[in-house]
Amino acid sequence: MSLRTSFVIVLAIVLGGCQGNPATSDLPTDPQFTYRPPFPWPISDPLSQEMDTSRVSAGLREIKNNSFILSFLVVRNDSLVIEYYNRLQMENDFDIHSASKSFISALVGIAIEKGVLSSTGQKILSFFPELDTTNLDPRKRDWTLEHFLTMKSGIDWVETDDHTALFTDKVNWLTTALELPLAYSPGERFVYTSPSVNVLSGIIARASGISTYDFAETYLFAPLDISIRNWVRDPQGVYLGGTGMSFTPRDLARFGQLYLHNGLLDGKQIVPSDWIQQSLLLRNQQNGTWGAFSTVNYGYLWWNNYDSRDSVFMAAGFGGQFIFVVPAQNMVIVTIGDDDVTIDQADVDETTIIGIVKQYFL
Repeated sequence: MSLRTSFVIVLAIVLGGCQGNPATSDLPTDPQFTYRPPFPWPISDPLSQEMDTSRVSAGLREIKNNSFILSFLVVRNDSLVIEYYNRLQMENDFDIHSASKSFISALVGIAIEKGVLSSTGQKILSFFPELDTTNLDPRKRDWTLEHFLTMKSGIDWVETDDHTALFTDKVNWLTTALELPLAYSPGERFVYTSPSVNVLSGIIARASGISTYDFAETYLFAPLDISIRNWVRDPQGVYLGGTGMSFTPRDLARFGQLYLHNGLLDGKQIVPSDWIQQSLLLRNQQNGTWGAFSTVNYGYLWWNNYDSRDSVFMAAGFGGQFIFVVPAQNMVIVTIGDDDVTIDQADVDETTIIGIVKQYFL
């Protein structure tokens, strides 16, 4: 199973860094997000945190030799031990593309814990009753939140195709996604389908009665002491689920730290611990390979690579936007790659980052 196509931007209409597509600035955004300075991490150094300094030094040389890597952070034992920026400063924020999906996973778990959603078995069409007509493919009535969390909706979708003609500013993006034909029955096969995560964002808004941003600000961003810098909305004003979030690298590391500690930080259980464990279970029928990672699988909008003591799970976005969480080493690694590249180049860059992380930091 090739994972090459699994980390591209959600829809071609928001492929800001790829050739021949409009940028995210063409869609509505909110300039008035609650702002907090990047989280003030305790600062340490690799030697103090018992890291192999010779390997770290060699890894940093590799990072600096690859100019597409714009930022590289390592948090070990809850201290920031490496913080590298390529011609940038820590205040820079970045569009994390498909790594946004892992934030949506957290929000779904919080919504279930708070009773806003009932369970992962809740039917998708219960939120869109207007679509349940006599012309509906009856298999869509079986859709559950779990199918959309695991990329097993069965929607006929090729992530790398150009979908600009389908998702225009003249249509409702949520209903357009749900009206796409099925190639498989729900639950039958893993197919990376970013529009299904946009649907999850819309469901959070419909179920909670507030915007997905307001829900996230109340129950995730504020408790974590992080702030989203931008979040793209669809033409109906619904915040995207599969892409379009922007954060600083330090704030991304804070999100990774939350998952490293099973949802508990600063004495607050922000994400239910059982939800995090469920999110990391192997949900795909078979493992895949991606660069130096050979046992890659998928959970609830999180990737994982179970490989002895160096097991890692990760949020991943186009061009090298990664949050790697390494429980056995009490470590979080954040990388930011240049996203102003073609899909093929993004695949090369992502593979390079995984190789550096695996060889020098795991």
